[in-house]
Amino acid sequence: MMYSGKFVKVFGRMTCALVVIAMMMTMANVVEVQALNVWGLVSEAQKLEKKKDYTGAIAKYKQAAAEFAVQKEYGNATNMYRRIGDNYVLLKRYDDAVASWDLESSYANKAGQTQVSLAAKRKADMLRSTAQLFIETNAAAAGGANDHGAKYEPKNGALLGAYAELDPVVHNPANGSPFYTTGFPELTGKKHAAYLLYFTYGKPFSNLKHHVSQAVQNGTALQLGLQPMKGLSEVKDDAYLRGLAREIGEAGIPVFLRFANEMNGDWVPWHGDPKAYIEKFRLVTKVFKEEAPDNVVMVWSPDRLPEHNINDYYPGDAYVDWVGVSLYSIFNPAFDPLKQGEDRSSHVEKFDYIYKQYAARKPIFISEGGVAYMYPEKKQDKTDWAVYKTKEFYATLPMLYPKVKGVFWFDSNHDSSNRIKYYMLSANKKLLDAYKISIANPFYLGAIGEESPVAYKRISGAAVAAGKQKMSAYVKTWSPTLAKVTYEIGGRNVGTAVSLPWTVHVDFTPYRGKKIEVIVKAYNNQNKLVTTQRVPVTVTN
Repeated sequence: MMYSGKFVKVFGRMTCALVVIAMMMTMANVVEVQALNVWGLVSEAQKLEKKKDYTGAIAKYKQAAAEFAVQKEYGNATNMYRRIGDNYVLLKRYDDAVASWDLESSYANKAGQTQVSLAAKRKADMLRSTAQLFIETNAAAAGGANDHGAKYEPKNGALLGAYAELDPVVHNPANGSPFYTTGFPELTGKKHAAYLLYFTYGKPFSNLKHHVSQAVQNGTALQLGLQPMKGLSEVKDDAYLRGLAREIGEAGIPVFLRFANEMNGDWVPWHGDPKAYIEKFRLVTKVFKEEAPDNVVMVWSPDRLPEHNINDYYPGDAYVDWVGVSLYSIFNPAFDPLKQGEDRSSHVEKFDYIYKQYAARKPIFISEGGVAYMYPEKKQDKTDWAVYKTKEFYATLPMLYPKVKGVFWFDSNHDSSNRIKYYMLSANKKLLDAYKISIANPFYLGAIGEESPVAYKRISGAAVAAGKQKMSAYVKTWSPTLAKVTYEIGGRNVGTAVSLPWTVHVDFTPYRGKKIEVIVKAYNNQNKLVTTQRVPVTVTN
C-alpha cells in the first residue's frame, strides 16, 4: 500500500507518541513494582521476626531502609532502622543496635520528627560502649588551658559545695549547733568551699544574717539562689534591688549570685518569656556590678533539661560570669532499651550539652545535684547503683570536663510534688562513704583561692610520653555498673583495675616512637566481659 508523504509523517508522529506513552506506562509500572517490592521486603522481614530469624529479618529491613532513603521517604527509613536496632538487641549485638538507632535518629531528624530523633539517640546512648584514656599530670603542665580568668575561678580544680541546711545531722536551725558550715565538713571529712542557700526576691537580706556570719567565721562562700517567686515583673531597678545588692556587697564573703535558675523548665514562675528573662537578668547584673562589684559573680544556671530552649534564655557573655546547671539522677528504668528494669544512663554525661555550648567561654558550675539512692515510685533501694554513679561522676569529671570549676551536692531528702527525692548523705552510710572517697581527690578544692595540684591529659587518639604513666579511663557500656577493667598492649596484659576510675601504672618505654593500640576490656559484677574497646595511642620519644 502506498501512503502520501503527509500521512507517513502523521503516522510517524503518532507512532512516536504511542512509544513514549508506552514507555511512561512501563516506567510507572516499574515504580509501582519497586514500591510493592519494598513493602514486600518489609512483609518478609516481619514474617522472619515471627520465626525468630532475627538475622534474616535484619537483612530484609536493611534493603527496605536503603530503598526508602533513596526515595527520600525518611519517615519509613526511620521505622526500618528502629526495627533493625530492636532485632540486634534480641541477638545481643548491642554495638550494632547502637549504630542502627543512630541512623534512626538521623533519618527521624530529616523527617522532622524531633521527639522520635531524641528518643532514638537516648536509646543509643544508653547502650553505647566507649573507652577514653587519660594520664594524670601535674597542674603546671596543664597551665591555663582550662582557665577563663573569671573571679573566684581556680585555674585547675573544682570548688566543693553543698546545700546542707535541711540535713538534721549537720544543721540545727533552732540553736545553730551544729551549723552546716562546720557540721557538713565533719560528716564528709573535708572542708567545702561554698554552700547554697535559696532566697526569695523581695525578702530582707537580714533574714540570712546568721548564715553570712557563719560563712565569714568559717571562710566559706555562699551560692545565693535569688528567686522571683511572684514572677519577673517584680524585678525592677528600684530601692529594694539596689539595697539588696549593697547589703550583699557588704557581706564580706564571696557570693555566687544565681538569679532565677532553671528558667528553661516550666516548673518555675519565671519560665516562658525568654526576652523578658534576658532583660531582667541583664538588669540584675547591671545593678550588682554597680553596687557590689568586688565580691559578687553572676551565675546563669538552667536545668540540664529540656535542652531545646536553653540557649533562648542566655543573657549574653557580658552579663554572665559563670554558667551553672542543675544535675540530678533518680533511678528510672522506663527508658531501658533492653527492657530489663535497669537505668543505663550516665550521670556524668547528662550535662554534656551545656558543657559543649558554654565551657569554652565560661567556667561551668554544677550549681546543685546528686544521685538518689531510692527509686521513689517503687520505694526500692538503689544504693549500689547510686554509689557507682556517684563514684563515677566525681572520678570522671576531672578527666572529661576539666572546665567544671564548682560542684554542689544537694544534701537533702525532700518532698516535691508528692515525690520524695533521696540525696541525704547522713541517711545512707554507703552513699556517704562513696562521697567521702570521691571528694578526697585533690582535684576537689575546699576553699576559694586553692588550686588543684593535679590535672589530666587525654591520650585516646593522641600522644603519651614514653615512660611510666598513671593511666585512668572512662569506660561506659550497656552494663549500668562495671567491676573490673583490664588493659592489653601487643597481646600482653599491662594492668588490671577493680575500682573507679580504673587506674593502673603503665610503662610506655617499650613502645617509644610507635603507634599502638591499648585494648580495654570491661567486666560486669558477674565477671562477664561486656565490651572490648581498641584505643589508638601514639607513644612519643
